[in-house]
Amino acid sequence: MTVTPSINPDAAPTDDVAIRYANALTGLAAGDAWGYQVEFTSYAQMPAYPVAPPSGHWVISDDTQMTLALHHALVEVTDFADIEAVTDAITRHFLLWQVDPDNTRAPGRTCMTSLRNLRAGARWYDTDGAVESAGCGAVMRLVPAAFAPEPYWLGLTALQAVITHKHPRAVVPALLLADATRHAPERRGRFLEHALTVAAQIYGGTSTLFEDFYLRDVLAPITGDVSSYLVDGLDDGTVDILTAAAGRLEQLRTLPPADFGDPCAGIGQGWESASAVALALLVADLGTAEDEAALTGPEALAWASTSNGDSDSIACIAGGLIGAAHTTEDYWHTAGMNPLFEPRYSAELAAAAIRPPEN
Repeated sequence: MTVTPSINPDAAPTDDVAIRYANALTGLAAGDAWGYQVEFTSYAQMPAYPVAPPSGHWVISDDTQMTLALHHALVEVTDFADIEAVTDAITRHFLLWQVDPDNTRAPGRTCMTSLRNLRAGARWYDTDGAVESAGCGAVMRLVPAAFAPEPYWLGLTALQAVITHKHPRAVVPALLLADATRHAPERRGRFLEHALTVAAQIYGGTSTLFEDFYLRDVLAPITGDVSSYLVDGLDDGTVDILTAAAGRLEQLRTLPPADFGDPCAGIGQGWESASAVALALLVADLGTAEDEAALTGPEALAWASTSNGDSDSIACIAGGLIGAAHTTEDYWHTAGMNPLFEPRYSAELAAAAIRPPEN
């Protein structure tokens, strides 16, 4: 199979950005709510295989809450070139989320610790600032950054990650996921293949990431050598996990969905960024392949939720990616899924959907 092999920071997003953004937000919130029902339930103890969608209100977790916080931060920014102003906006909205009365839905320990440090006056790059963690909080909320304009989206993806998770293994999966999300319509069914190709380019020194000046400036407080930083993120298990997921994908394509089993098997549990992204790419590959999709979008969210790991984050990330792959308005409705979110988040998601981050 021939693959276009790079992250191209100069390539514009597909047409119908607003439609894709709406589909991505709906998908990530729906996957979040679907998986949140069983977030800390082992695969052996699942109530059903696959888990049924929520009944009544679809209750979202911190994953959707932080996605909305990032959205609100980016749409208020007047000049993305001013990295300090963007950092302050994202930090301010994350701190508002930290003390929100609704922040009672198993928020990540790393996010909360990092934000306590920032509230006390540290900058994310200080020794006592963001935690040097590779947790999945760096990737589950990044959809708004992936839809930001050129030439900022890659740098914004890294920035929203390092504000709470300043570890190469958090940043590199975030960049791979943002690339997949931004270019989802043309990469559907081949997300893992593209991610591994980009990884090979990073190792080979030919990645266009090295030429992204905004990304370089975002990471400047912690590294003067972006190429080595990205290689470190790949070497720290990320490539191994992506390779395992790609191998699992080939196995699953020969099986009926009823025999898929635990999505996490042989890959990881999704509690950190690398395995969360690999699992989401796996799910999205099976849910978006043009002629050979083993799963519909809703079926993909059901399978992602029925996992032995971080079910809400895996399904949330996969839902955002599947939604971003579709340029048809109200994709999830046409696919047979009609989530009823809590009134507050229904209103916030609807308002956010009509205003992708622009500048």
